[in-house]
Amino acid sequence: MPFDIAQLFRTNKTLAIWAAFFGLVWLTSYYGLFGLVFITYILCFLFNGPIERLAAKTRLPRVLWAVVVYVVFLAVVLTIISSVVPKLGAESTSFFKKLPDTLETLRTHLDNWAWLAPDMAAPIAKVKDYLTLEALVGVKAETLFSLAVNSLNQISIYVSTFLLGTLFSFLIMLDFPNLKAKTIALRQSRLRDIYDVTARSVVRFAIVVGMGFRAQMLIAGLNTMLTALGMYILGIQPVGLLSTVVFFCGLIPVLGTFISSAPIVLVAVNTTGPSHALWAIVMIIIVHTIETYVLNPRIVAAMFKISPLITLMILYVGHKLFGLWGMVLGVPVSVFLLRYVILGVDLESPACRPEPQCRPAKEEAGDGND
Repeated sequence: MPFDIAQLFRTNKTLAIWAAFFGLVWLTSYYGLFGLVFITYILCFLFNGPIERLAAKTRLPRVLWAVVVYVVFLAVVLTIISSVVPKLGAESTSFFKKLPDTLETLRTHLDNWAWLAPDMAAPIAKVKDYLTLEALVGVKAETLFSLAVNSLNQISIYVSTFLLGTLFSFLIMLDFPNLKAKTIALRQSRLRDIYDVTARSVVRFAIVVGMGFRAQMLIAGLNTMLTALGMYILGIQPVGLLSTVVFFCGLIPVLGTFISSAPIVLVAVNTTGPSHALWAIVMIIIVHTIETYVLNPRIVAAMFKISPLITLMILYVGHKLFGLWGMVLGVPVSVFLLRYVILGVDLESPACRPEPQCRPAKEEAGDGND
């Protein structure tokens, strides 16, 4: 019997469609387009709701409100850049100038601890090996200039990606109703099989990722304000630079806590010594206790309630496969796969609360009202 590729596709249609979909996602990551696609989507997700509500309440054209919302957004971004970036640049320069002295101060304190506790001398010596400029940055001191140039180039790439994502999302928002209608019209085209297989799940997946990232941004912002207040009370400077690090690291669950805490503790050691560093650690523990027991339950609800160990494993695998974006999106993607694909929970339902109240997705599989 001759091999029939058309028959093979018809037999394994769903598997082939999803394989092609995830292959397309992998290609966007491989060619460096994933960040642009993600930023475009997040901005559309964040702004579409306010634009729709404003247009409905005022009965003014939707296009007008899209322009107004994006003009306000760009004005806020430019204001922040013009007022904060110069200060961050000065604080960063001061921080890196003091970094060798900070490390040397910490090594001196470790020597004193080793002298007071000889049994701990060996592990303390191992810790000291990692408290060098070469170990922290991964390069020799004389190549720090090259590292700085590469960092600036990377920052310029991030900025250009953000601006392009803003432009693309703006163009999508201007013509969103028409684009939505054309997408739904695919159900009557030759691509109807792909639409029927992927449309519902992709929409739900997009909603979960968008809501999860929006919640994580809110948590990171509140966490940053609490940390900045704690650093101000303790006299840890520079507050602006360290708070910026805390915010961006706050977008990475669990692991971001440890990444953002390290520079705060280093600066505290260099300011007044180990006792000040202990108070900084206490402050960080208090802030993240508030985040864990107050902010997360109220903002994220049941969406991200998974074990920290599993979260770290997800972050590691996500980083290996997709880099930074894998760390940012690894948790919401895993939650979607676990709750919707495996357990069959309808994550799109706005009435969905903790698991016992959620409805199985299969109950709505045939309604056809996407």
